Amino acid sequence: MIDVMTRLKVHHLAGAGTPQTAIATTCGIGLRSVERIVAEPEPTIAEVAAGMRLDAPRRGRPPKADDAILARVQKLLEDEPSIMATEVLRRARGWGYAGGRSAMAKLVKRLRPSPVAEPVICFDGLPGEYAQFDFGEVLVTYEDGTADRIVFFAGRLKYSRFMHVRVTKDQRAESVVRGLLDCLHAFGGCPKEWVFDNPRTIRVSPIGVKPIKLHRYLRDLVAEMRVIPTFCAPRSGNQKGSVERLVGFAKHSFFLARTFRDRADLEAQLADWLHDVNHVRASDATGRIPAEALVDEARWLAERPLVATADEWVLHEPAVVTPMGTVRFAGTSYFASARLLGAPATILVRARTIEVTVGSKDASVYARADHTGEVRRLPHHRQEVLAVVHGHRKIATFRRQCLLELGPPAWDFLGVLVHRCPAGRWEEPCSDLFDLLAVHGDDALRDAFAKCVEGKVFHVDDVRRVLGEAA
Repeated sequence: MIDVMTRLKVHHLAGAGTPQTAIATTCGIGLRSVERIVAEPEPTIAEVAAGMRLDAPRRGRPPKADDAILARVQKLLEDEPSIMATEVLRRARGWGYAGGRSAMAKLVKRLRPSPVAEPVICFDGLPGEYAQFDFGEVLVTYEDGTADRIVFFAGRLKYSRFMHVRVTKDQRAESVVRGLLDCLHAFGGCPKEWVFDNPRTIRVSPIGVKPIKLHRYLRDLVAEMRVIPTFCAPRSGNQKGSVERLVGFAKHSFFLARTFRDRADLEAQLADWLHDVNHVRASDATGRIPAEALVDEARWLAERPLVATADEWVLHEPAVVTPMGTVRFAGTSYFASARLLGAPATILVRARTIEVTVGSKDASVYARADHTGEVRRLPHHRQEVLAVVHGHRKIATFRRQCLLELGPPAWDFLGVLVHRCPAGRWEEPCSDLFDLLAVHGDDALRDAFAKCVEGKVFHVDDVRRVLGEAA
């Protein structure tokens, strides 16, 4: 596109009687362009100031939005001036818009009203009314030079400025719920309204779509505690300024201001620091010690008492019993039933235990161990499986597998024993070892395997001897 100054120059040269071929050479444009520009009106002062033709016809492909869609897009932008163009496109598709993403982006840019500066509205939270929550991350370096990326969950009561910070392993939905309960325990109860940002671990519905759908972990907790979840508008950090400042305050006043020997020392110092900022120092915002101001909130917080600690709160996970009789959670399989294969099951997840229920049968409770890739089963489950499987080979294979599930010492021991068995027949020695497992238990046999591997002896009699010595 030829700029307005070149067009003005063409008109001046043509007005002075310069041949069009000479004008084309002087201005560095084609002869046909000179002919077209000379036929157009001379640029006005306003056009020169704006740097473009004000009455220029739209060039290129016409927009694929009819007047009705244009009106709806314009109304949407007036109601939600900060809405993203991708969200406008998604809604316009439902209205019949057939254009592309770039065309919609240009349309939104043209129709979006210019931002109007508005005064910042500050307001005070009433006692027991608001709490704000968010995650933070920081890289700390321990005294020995090793680096550790710390993820933490922060919460603060708006009225009293009482705060709590919990170190978490990640920012997943379970960490949200357990972090919330930990903060509420520190607060002494539950405020009426919880304010969040918009991560997918908290809010699963797209921004701007109503009704808002919460992640089911958070949904269950919100229903139990009878609270109102509130979400900040996108790109409106001032709406959660209190907790944003808390995240920054925790980073710069604690995590980056102190030195730590290791993670355990960090968490111990964090407890001391929280006591200091909550019970000793006065808040810069209120001039009061947060713990003293918390007394004003206690009455309202007590109206929503905690129903469980962070560790004991139960997450419900649906599952189906696999052909191996197991269910899987967080990268670890847990034995559920040898008979009800394919049946629906429920996994009750606590911070340290996993409870599996299938139908009306008794629940099986395991120590939780995420991402092991192993199968976890209780001692009586082995007999339950043996009661329903048939065939010498299948029974022997299951017994050997139960031995391998004891972990690395069993793998090291059986790795040698199987290769040294006469004629390669491992069934009988593995059956003998399985009987020892039933009598002495997992820990005793695991320790016996480790001692045999250390002593480089790999016979069933050696395991019996070690077990006898330990007894």
